[in-house]
Amino acid sequence: MDTKIVYQTDHLGIFTGETIADRSPLELDVWLIPGGCVEVAPPAVPEKKAAFWDGRRWQLVDSYQGLTAYNIETRAALVIERAGALPIGYTLEVPGPGQIWSNGHWIDDIPAVIELRYMAQLSAVNLACLQEITGGFWSVALGDRFFYETQLEDQLNLTSMILRGLDGAYACRDEAGMKAFLDHSAEQLRQIGDEFTEFKLQRLRKANELKQALAAARSASDLDAINAAVWESTPV
Repeated sequence: MDTKIVYQTDHLGIFTGETIADRSPLELDVWLIPGGCVEVAPPAVPEKKAAFWDGRRWQLVDSYQGLTAYNIETRAALVIERAGALPIGYTLEVPGPGQIWSNGHWIDDIPAVIELRYMAQLSAVNLACLQEITGGFWSVALGDRFFYETQLEDQLNLTSMILRGLDGAYACRDEAGMKAFLDHSAEQLRQIGDEFTEFKLQRLRKANELKQALAAARSASDLDAINAAVWESTPV
């Protein structure tokens, strides 16, 4: 046999893989060992370890090569490029959004989480309130039940007709969703306007109650109470 397996190390003595040594053509039983190679096989290498040749024997050392570590102060990511212990101040534990390092682990930064959830819930309440106010409502001002649209333009149109104090055709939808401009008396238009005002005020009061609950929960750092302050749709 004119070749045999030997074990390559890098410039630090870390095992990098197997290679081949050739038999010397000039000397009997002499092998031409490539630079950095040893003839002793390394031990089995567990995860996050590396085999290190100290000049006499193999040792197992820490190795996180190729893994990503995170700075426990800045949360900045660092890809580990060589074997050895983790750099001081780094961890392999992946931080979540807004988390801070405490007692050996990433934990939620409670004040930051409280503020983020408060702002998200506040925004959700404002949006839900606006959607209901502008989503239309039903009225029986004409005797039968009709649906009136309440986008901002619709609100302005209704206000304009009420201020004129005259009878006129106004758009609405029947139970089947068919839109038509039906004749309304001035009194019927005022009734629709009054009903919409009450419809709108109910939702503004509801939004205000939720906002007060959110503010109280925020002051108390009560995350459960913040999460519980949810807009529940009101049937129209």
